[in-house]
Amino acid sequence: MRSRSGIAARLGALGAVLLLLALAGCGSRLPERDFEPGGTGPGSGGPAAPPITVGVLTSVSSPLGAEAFAGPRYGALAFFQALDAKGGLAGRQIRVVTCDDEGSGLGDQRCVHQLLDQQHVVALVATSVLDYAGAAHVSAKGVPDIGGQPIDTAYDRYPHLYAINGSDEPRDGRAVGWNGVQYQTTEVYRYFKQKLGLSRAAVVAYNQADSARYAAQVAQGLRAEGYQVLSETVDFALPGFAAVAAAMKHAGTQLVLDALDTRGNVGLCQAMAAAGVRPTAKVTNVQNWSEQVRTDYAQVPQCRQELWATSGSRNYEDTGYAAVAAFRAAMQRYYPQREGLLSQWELEGWAAAQWFTDAAASCGRTVDSACVDAFMTRRQPYDAHGLLVPASFVPSASPPQGPQHACLDVARWQDAAEGGRGGWVTQVPDMDANCFDVPALPYRP
Repeated sequence: MRSRSGIAARLGALGAVLLLLALAGCGSRLPERDFEPGGTGPGSGGPAAPPITVGVLTSVSSPLGAEAFAGPRYGALAFFQALDAKGGLAGRQIRVVTCDDEGSGLGDQRCVHQLLDQQHVVALVATSVLDYAGAAHVSAKGVPDIGGQPIDTAYDRYPHLYAINGSDEPRDGRAVGWNGVQYQTTEVYRYFKQKLGLSRAAVVAYNQADSARYAAQVAQGLRAEGYQVLSETVDFALPGFAAVAAAMKHAGTQLVLDALDTRGNVGLCQAMAAAGVRPTAKVTNVQNWSEQVRTDYAQVPQCRQELWATSGSRNYEDTGYAAVAAFRAAMQRYYPQREGLLSQWELEGWAAAQWFTDAAASCGRTVDSACVDAFMTRRQPYDAHGLLVPASFVPSASPPQGPQHACLDVARWQDAAEGGRGGWVTQVPDMDANCFDVPALPYRP
């Protein structure tokens, strides 16, 4: 079984990489105490049984702002607080040690040494960092990093690092993928072609290497699915979105994808509105699947109504699922101030903590890194109690060949009428049954 290492996951990863292009004003930094779970640190008067120590590593005070990477951290902390409130894991509390690497490589190495060599954490959980410079040390120490958000290629390169999306790459610390070649699958594009009948797409990028590279991968996937593709590039400093919108109108664009930051997306939306361009769907990535869409697109409400998002995780709005309801209840209890900042990444941080907890539970009385790591590499796929499309980390010696079975969740933003809140509305009956047999396309990262 192939894990969700295709384009649904890559959208989220590239969204984070493209934050390098964003304006620095992504939100103010909250005090470090606002991130700490209550009652799990040293001196909190915990039970006699020794606590289990885990680390949460995040680029909180990076140049991109506190909210750029904070979501997974909050989700994980809420999970562990809820777990401890119910008595912990077999009577043992979870001691969470957090570290802010400040978005720098040197800061990341400092945090990794602090968490592994001084605090002796059993595992890292829900890592979300800008520059994972300490990844090699984590791997060398054999400390599992569970449910991280892949920003660069660290999770594709090193053993003991387990991204939230799963992987079947033969990770040995050297070349990524198969001799430096990775593969994207095309389930996102297949969905919009098959379910919505779309055939004409536009891909918009900046004239910057990372943005252009990612846009080329998207265009490759679209063409493999038979789309007519309009590829447009704008200057990062002075983007000419009016010309792009005019080209979209002439091409009859139905589906819009991009390699832009939020500022660029809003600018593109404004130009589309002025030109009368009304696509069926404008697809954003999992990182932007959040409540902040309400304010980010306040100036272009029609474009907000055209936003769709895809992922391999259950919509954080779907509280009919017990695991989602538990996540929302814990967030409301421990972090009510984040009601307007909830995101899919936050739910995935919760899922990462659940993954660690189930791994630790399999160890019995002796919870150590080796036992937790063994759980992560088992052949049975894991779904975090229904929160994730089943994912695993069984390496394949050969690259994917032939059609790959890939599943995904799909949501659309809908403003509510007559003063309601509106929000992300799931568009598929069940993400585990919303599956397609699609090609695997090679690319070099």
